[in-house]
Amino acid sequence: MKHPVRIGLIGLGSIAESTHIVHLTSSAHAELTAVVDVDADRAKAISKTYEVKHYFQKVEDMLEKVELDAVMICTPNSTHIPIAMKCAEKGIHVFMEKPIGTDLKEVETYLQLAKERNVLTMVGMTHRFRRDARILKSYADKGTFGNLYYAKAKLFRRRGTPKGWFTDQTLAGGGAMMDIGVHVLDLAWWLMGRPEVQSITGKTVAALGNYETKYTSGWESSNRQLNKGNLFDVEDFGAAWIRFKNGVVLSLEIAWALNGEEDEGIEIKLFGDRGGAALSPLSIFTEEDGLLSQHHPIFEKNEPFKDEIEHFIECVRTGSPPLIHGEEGYEVLKLLQGIYDSSLQDKEIRYE
Repeated sequence: MKHPVRIGLIGLGSIAESTHIVHLTSSAHAELTAVVDVDADRAKAISKTYEVKHYFQKVEDMLEKVELDAVMICTPNSTHIPIAMKCAEKGIHVFMEKPIGTDLKEVETYLQLAKERNVLTMVGMTHRFRRDARILKSYADKGTFGNLYYAKAKLFRRRGTPKGWFTDQTLAGGGAMMDIGVHVLDLAWWLMGRPEVQSITGKTVAALGNYETKYTSGWESSNRQLNKGNLFDVEDFGAAWIRFKNGVVLSLEIAWALNGEEDEGIEIKLFGDRGGAALSPLSIFTEEDGLLSQHHPIFEKNEPFKDEIEHFIECVRTGSPPLIHGEEGYEVLKLLQGIYDSSLQDKEIRYE
């Protein structure tokens, strides 16, 4: 592809303005050609502020009037696949923020269409692009830890429930698990080598709900049109015990809000018969010359969002496969759905 990758950005919420727009407009190999938002005034304002040629209120209008190579979808979870379907029909490559969608059958239909139309699909799992995660992955891939048998992944917030469409089941497809749990689960699963699931036991709870804790603040969606009534019908805590067919077990714990200590970031621990690791901070545990050893690789931090977006642009330009493609997004959604199903049915979910 000789010309810059022409990209349409769909959904102009806080994350899109603070990251996607910033890195798209500064990229040497991409052009932010059009923006779309259900709030026409916001679309117009964003277009003017960042000197984007076209703005629209409807995806259909953009696809009809503007020639694009790719789109980036930053809308509520349940809308990802319907929008992606329209773009894939036109042969336009698709990047969508996590999760890939909220309905497995719907995702299957989309992936088949994308395959038929030769459309590249990438899911925004930003933490895979963290430098410490990439270093840890390199250790795992070269067998430093031997055979993994257990992993722990966790992210607790004390009072970090987002406001807006995130707490509306119809729009979000779930609560804390769908919002931040998807990142933790994907990162752990990827570091473990993406094993095939055998069974899931999960529990999700709406424990604190719409709390009114004094002197605390939280993140709020910039789109005031969605979930105006502040509906809260999703979970704010979730935990799961996931067995994989290769014998590895993953313990997962996620909370938007709880009465306990808050984590500074995603915590992941890997345990193998030859070594282990922790993230974060990045620590490697091994035995050297019969002695227990712990070391901390030294590295400069990167900008994961920037590297993720540049990676997508490069994949579109060269036709190379993305680090997190649609099929992997589907597998992560399958794990999430298993957690919800187990909690709802109050039993273990087994897979053939």
